[in-house]
Amino acid sequence: SNLAFVCKYTQQISRTPNNAMRVLHLPLLIVSSAQQLATSFCPSSNVRAPTHLPSTSITTTTTTTCTTLDPTTLSTLNELSQNSKTQTKLTTSQVIQYNEAIRSLPPPPDNLDVNSGWKLLATISPEALEGDNVDFFDAKSWTNYIRGNGPSPFQSLITGSSRVSGLTQYLSPSNFDNVVEFQLLPGGVIRGKLVLKANQEETRNNKRIFRFERGYFLLEFVWGSRVSIPYPVPFRLLGDRAVGWLDTIGYDEKSGYRAAVGNKGTKFIFRREDGHGDEAMEDVKLADAWYDLSRKGETPEEESEFNKALLDNHEKRAVILCPQQFGGKPGDYTELSNLLRERGHAVYTSKLSALDWLSITKSAFTKAYWNGALEPSKALPFYNNAINDAISRMDKDHLDRKKEFTILSHSIGGWVARAWLGEVATQSVRDRCKAFVSLGTPHAAPPKDSIVSKLDQTRGLLSYVNDRWPGGYYPDIVYTCVASREVKGKLDVSNVDSTLAFASYFALIGDGNVEGDGITPVKAALLEDSADDQKNDNVKSIILDGVYHADVLPNPIGARNTRLVGCKWYADKLDDWAHVL
Repeated sequence: SNLAFVCKYTQQISRTPNNAMRVLHLPLLIVSSAQQLATSFCPSSNVRAPTHLPSTSITTTTTTTCTTLDPTTLSTLNELSQNSKTQTKLTTSQVIQYNEAIRSLPPPPDNLDVNSGWKLLATISPEALEGDNVDFFDAKSWTNYIRGNGPSPFQSLITGSSRVSGLTQYLSPSNFDNVVEFQLLPGGVIRGKLVLKANQEETRNNKRIFRFERGYFLLEFVWGSRVSIPYPVPFRLLGDRAVGWLDTIGYDEKSGYRAAVGNKGTKFIFRREDGHGDEAMEDVKLADAWYDLSRKGETPEEESEFNKALLDNHEKRAVILCPQQFGGKPGDYTELSNLLRERGHAVYTSKLSALDWLSITKSAFTKAYWNGALEPSKALPFYNNAINDAISRMDKDHLDRKKEFTILSHSIGGWVARAWLGEVATQSVRDRCKAFVSLGTPHAAPPKDSIVSKLDQTRGLLSYVNDRWPGGYYPDIVYTCVASREVKGKLDVSNVDSTLAFASYFALIGDGNVEGDGITPVKAALLEDSADDQKNDNVKSIILDGVYHADVLPNPIGARNTRLVGCKWYADKLDDWAHVL
């Protein structure tokens, strides 16, 4: 219902002329807070849309000069900068005081370098003295907004709230990015950022013309990560209504204070954030990089082109990648594949779609499911077909069809691949598989006669695999199990990572107070022989620190999975296990 309202609201306001950023004023608390940075900008009609998304690199000015500000102005701006929130609900005396401070700022030199991070301290609209900065419930605030003479009344509601802790603008030669930091629920249980990304299209002396391209929320999540959720406004469909400009009218280099005006006349007071931009934008950069990877994915033609030259490298085996549950979607393993190719390995991913994964639900209506007696070949034929297809693509690129390969599996992909080796792969294909590597795979079935064995999540699939192909079953294949002990499971309401780990570990092995990668406990991630002093030469184990189970949040029904921005997972310690490939 919220999405329906957003669409209806956007459609209505997009028909109103000269309201470039009015579309941002969605009546959602966090969404509307972004207007602190954009509400006054109006469209500019003679600007072309860019064809690419630029990087978010930031440069800063290092030249220093003596301030020319008088003591009163400097005191006013210093006092203003002490506030943690952007000031928009101004009294009459504040409007006069801040306008006087803006007039006292020295005029900027031509083509001032403003590429840096800028903390937004205050906004002053043309109608500030007439009351458009009054309370959210004041009728005059809404009247000014509807007439186009003032910003959204939601600004006053948001900036007067403890939910928003910072509004910052990051400028680079090609970017015009706006970042709102916020927290929700008592105690700030939910924290994150709203990122509105714009491309700079033109610079006219100190006037920067920009076009909003997209936006997203970054919410703090488990394992030191953030999840990215799209901002529900289709900027690219708005044409020139998504274009605006900002003109610098005053700047004091020594103190770092800067004043600018938007096309609707609203004035902005900023403070330069030198030395802060790169660190504060690190998660935004990671989210942008993931967006580019997941949006493009890798076509079959690109995969073939990337791999063909590597297949003639007889010192490096090809890698067949078997994804985690609900994995194998565009962008999931792109970074890992690129890293492996840099090391000389051709990489072929077993590609799986949301529709493929949903087909597993058919098993829930069978007697075998309720008896806990599912068989991989019957319950997971789509996964076996995906592995076969990856082998076929490799053989098509390598015409003699004799290329040796390694199976690299992640999470449940490990025991699915073991089943594939046992009952699907032909003898000639299996003979070419020289190594098997699993990352965080729950190989061990729940202990028999335990409560969790009766609630077996795999409904008998894992027991089926272990009963028929236990440990390092094929002596000509070297099995290596890679695990992590980063998270100790514990029931602790103050620690989400530990509580999540406890629940997952308990469901897998009947004991939640053990170490693991946050999902799979070490005890479950090792094959039988690899856990027993490595007595069998073809079964080995590598146990890591500092990495979690995965860097994506699986989405059962989505075309793409959600990236855990900033999360360290097994691929981030590739140097510790790549040699076994």
